[in-house]
Amino acid sequence: MCFIALCLCAMIFLLLRIRPPSVYTEDGGDKEVLAEGIVSDKYFKNDSFYLVLSKAHVIRGKTGYGKKFDILVKIKDGDKEELFRSVPAGVTCAVSGKIYFFEQSRNPGQFDMALYEKYKGIDFEITSAGILSVSGRPDIVKERLLRLKNRLSRVYDRLFDEEKAGVIKAMVLGDKNSLSPEIKDLYQRAGISHSLSISGLHISILGCLLYTLLCGRFSLGPVKSGLYLPGPCPALISSTILILYGYMTGMGISVKRAIIMFIMMLAAKSLGRSYDMLSSLAFSSLILMLQNPYCIYDTSFILSFGAVIGTGLFKPVTDFIFPRIKGPFSGIAESVKLSLSISVFTLPMVLYFFYRVPLYSVFLNLILIPLMGVLLVFSVICGLTGLISLEAAALFSYICRLILNLYEGVCRINDKLPYSVLVKGRPGMINIILFYTFLCILILFVEKKRKDLDKCGFKLLISLIITVVFIIYPINITPKLQITMLDIGQGDCGYIGTGGKHTILIDCGSSDEEEIAKYKVIPFLRSMGRSVIDIAVVSHADNDHISGFKELLLTDVNEGMKIKRLIMPDTAMKDEAYTELTELAKRAGVDISIIKTGDSFTADGVTFTCLHPDSGYACSDRNEYSTVLSVTYKGVSALFTGDIEGRGEEILTQRIKSGYTLLKCAHHGSDNSTSGSFLEKAHPQVTFISAGRDNTYGHPGNGLLKRLENAGSRVFVTKDSGALTFKSDGRRVRISTFR
Repeated sequence: MCFIALCLCAMIFLLLRIRPPSVYTEDGGDKEVLAEGIVSDKYFKNDSFYLVLSKAHVIRGKTGYGKKFDILVKIKDGDKEELFRSVPAGVTCAVSGKIYFFEQSRNPGQFDMALYEKYKGIDFEITSAGILSVSGRPDIVKERLLRLKNRLSRVYDRLFDEEKAGVIKAMVLGDKNSLSPEIKDLYQRAGISHSLSISGLHISILGCLLYTLLCGRFSLGPVKSGLYLPGPCPALISSTILILYGYMTGMGISVKRAIIMFIMMLAAKSLGRSYDMLSSLAFSSLILMLQNPYCIYDTSFILSFGAVIGTGLFKPVTDFIFPRIKGPFSGIAESVKLSLSISVFTLPMVLYFFYRVPLYSVFLNLILIPLMGVLLVFSVICGLTGLISLEAAALFSYICRLILNLYEGVCRINDKLPYSVLVKGRPGMINIILFYTFLCILILFVEKKRKDLDKCGFKLLISLIITVVFIIYPINITPKLQITMLDIGQGDCGYIGTGGKHTILIDCGSSDEEEIAKYKVIPFLRSMGRSVIDIAVVSHADNDHISGFKELLLTDVNEGMKIKRLIMPDTAMKDEAYTELTELAKRAGVDISIIKTGDSFTADGVTFTCLHPDSGYACSDRNEYSTVLSVTYKGVSALFTGDIEGRGEEILTQRIKSGYTLLKCAHHGSDNSTSGSFLEKAHPQVTFISAGRDNTYGHPGNGLLKRLENAGSRVFVTKDSGALTFKSDGRRVRISTFR
C-alpha cells in the first residue's frame, strides 16, 4: 500500500511539473458576467457574505465559457443574516457581478493565490454580485451544519474579544476569516501555527474523547464513566459525528486525512485486527490524490502527511539515539523525542514553504500541545453551552481565555530569545533529495542493526546532526552577484545580493499596489535566505519608490525586516516626503547616510559608485535629482537610474565613461527619459524595465522600446515576465524571468 501511494504521488508530481494546473487569470477582468450553480458553501468574511457555487455555468457577454466552474461569489449588499438564511446549501443560485481572476505569483517567494484557490477547487471570483434567483431543493444536512457553524461563530464573537474569537473560530470551526494576521504570524514564528487550523491533532483529540465516552472508558481518576454502548455502536457513532464535523468545518485536506485514518483505526479495533499507521496513511493519501491530484502541492497536505510519516518512520531512530528515561519524566522524554522526530522529518518542507525555522518549536510544543486538548474541549463545550446560555458559557470561556493568554505570552517570550527564528531561504530540490536519502539510510540502519545500536547511538546522533545542518546550511552555490527587479506593479524595487550575503535594495515602492513589503518584498528576501536589509538606497522621494520602505520602517521587526542603513540623495529639494522618510528611519533606529556624486561603497567585492546628484543638487522636480548608482563586479556592470530625466539625465550622460552590461531603465520606460544620446554612451547589453500591468501611463513607451532596439539591447519588462533576475560570477551572465 505504501509503495503504491508513493508511486502515485511521484507520478502526479512529475505530471504536474511537466504540465502545471491551468488557472484562470486571463486579461480583461472586472467585466460583468452571469453565473448559475449549486450552493456548496457560504460564510462571512470582513463583513461581507460569500457563496461558493459548484458546477457553475458562466456567461460573459453573449457567450458562455463552455465548461463548468467552481466559483466564489461576493454578494455586494443586503442584510447578511437574511442572505445567509435565504440561500440554503444545495439550491441552484443565479448571480450577476464582475469577474475577478486571482493573482498569480509574479515574484520568487510570493504566495500564489490563483494556484492556492485551484487546489481548493475554486477557479475565480465574482465580486459586487447580486442574487438573481434561487431554485431547487436544499441539502438539509449541509444547511443544518452551516447554520450551526454560524450560530457557534456568533457565540464566540460575544464571549471573546475580536482577536481571541478569531483564534477560537480557526481552531474549532476551521474559520480563518477573522484570524488576526499579527497573531497568525506570531504563532508561525513560534512554530505552533498548526494549532490555528483543524488538523490531525484536533481530530484525534475529539475522536478519541468521543469514542472513550461512548465505550464507557472515559476517566479522570480511578473510576471510569461513559455510555457503555454495545458492539460497534461507539465506532459508528463517533465516526459519523467526526464526518459531520469535518463537513461543517470545510473538510480540509488534513481533516480528511485524519478522519480516514481514525475510521480505519476504529475498524481495525472492531474487527480485532492490528492497526498499521503507515498503511492507513498510504490508503488515505491514495483517496485524497485520486479525488484531487492537485493536493500534492498543497502545504497542508505535505506537512500533514510529513508529520505522520515522521512519527511512524523516524521515531525509531530518535528512540535509539536517545536512551529511554524511566520514572516520572518518562512521558516528557517521549514527547520530546516525538516532537523532535516530526520537526526533523518536516524540516525541508517547512523551509520550502516558509523559508525559516522556528528554533525552539520542539520545546514550545511540549508546553502548548498538552494544553491544546484542554483548550479544544473547553472551546467546544463553551460554544455548545452558549447556544443555550451565554452566562453559563462565560464560565468555560474564562478557562479558554487563560490558555490563549498563556499561548500568546509564551510566543512573545520566544520572540525575545536569541535566534528564535532562523531565516535560511528555500532549499534546492537537490538538497531536499539528499536530505531524505540520508534520513532513509539512517532509518534502514536502525532496522538492520537493532541489536548493536547501543554501541553506535553516538554515531547515529552525529550523522543526524550533519544531515540537519546540511539542509539548514547547504553548500553555498549562490552567484557572486544577483540582481533582481521585483514585479511590484507601477513602481521600482531592485534587489542586489552578493556572495557574502549582503542585501541591498535600490528603491521599494508602488503607486498601484498596497503592502508590497508584506506580500512581495519580505517573502522574496526570506526565500533568498536574507533576514536583514543591509543597505536601502532611495533614488528619490516619489511614493512609487519609497512606499515599501515606509511600510518596512513602520512594521515591527519581528513581523517585517530590519533596515540597517538608509542612503538618501544629496539634494536641496528636501520636501515633505523626503523629510517624512528620514524621520521614520530615525525613529526606527536606522543609520542614515547622504550620497552624492563620487561617493562609493563596497560589499563583498561589488562596488557601488554614485554618478548623480551633485552635493546640494537643486531642481524643481524629484525625478531630476534621482540617485544614479553604477554597480560593478569584475567584468560585469549595471546602472540603476531611478526616474532620472531632463537636466539630470543630460549631466549623467556626460559622466558615463563606458558601456554597461545591465541597465535599469529610468522612469518605468517612459518616453520622456532614456534618450538616444544617453543610450549611445551607456550602450546596455540588457535592459530591465519595471512597469505595472495595465498601467494608465502606457509604460513602456513605444518610442523608448524603439530606441533600445536600435541600441541592440535585450529588453525585459516586469509586466510581461514577472520578476527579472540577472546572475553573474563576474564573467558569465544568466538572465531569467519568473513567468
